Amino acid sequence: MFRRLALTAALAAFVACLVCPPCLHAQVTATAPEGEAPQNAQRWDFYGGAQYSHFNPSPGRGVHAINLLGWNGTATVWLGSVVGMEASARGLYGTLVVPANSEGIPVNPPMSEHLFLFGPNFRLMRHPHYTVGMHSLVGAAYGAFGNGFPKGTTPQDVGIYNDKLAMGFGIGPWLDYNLGSKLSVRLVSDWQPTHYGFTWQSEFAGSVGIVYKFGGRNVK
Repeated sequence: MFRRLALTAALAAFVACLVCPPCLHAQVTATAPEGEAPQNAQRWDFYGGAQYSHFNPSPGRGVHAINLLGWNGTATVWLGSVVGMEASARGLYGTLVVPANSEGIPVNPPMSEHLFLFGPNFRLMRHPHYTVGMHSLVGAAYGAFGNGFPKGTTPQDVGIYNDKLAMGFGIGPWLDYNLGSKLSVRLVSDWQPTHYGFTWQSEFAGSVGIVYKFGGRNVK
């Protein structure tokens, strides 16, 4: 008796699923794997922000390290959910601190540094609200140290690097706080070494700005 009732109940449940496809669809939807969050599924990132660096313009001890401020603009094309290729252009500006001299060189002449870097970018942690990554960039840096120096003098006269095109790097982590599927606030912290005057400058750089994302990759 009880076995017959159980078989009848099972048959009724099977027929109900056939008659009511939405029930079956709900079960399939509930167990389907979740796709990549739209914040991390865009093909392109465009970033623009303010840039800071702490820079030493001389290998000697008589010249102080200085703080530079400027801008940072980057574009990243994501080849997948984790790996992308990034191009970065950076401009930094400040004033030198020149030692006392008899050459008539002013105490605080202006200087500038521009970097053009390229390399891989990686998403290490992906979340709908934040993304953590790291890039490793290499390229060229141009330091203009002689702006404001009197005619007939050079920065090297007071132990500062002369104007030069040099090798530069940008290696470090970044953090995106996602405001939506297309906009994020980004923080970047880089080790930014350069090679002026036959020596390496171990430069710290940081940036904060806005990322615009577009061109979804239809990641599933």
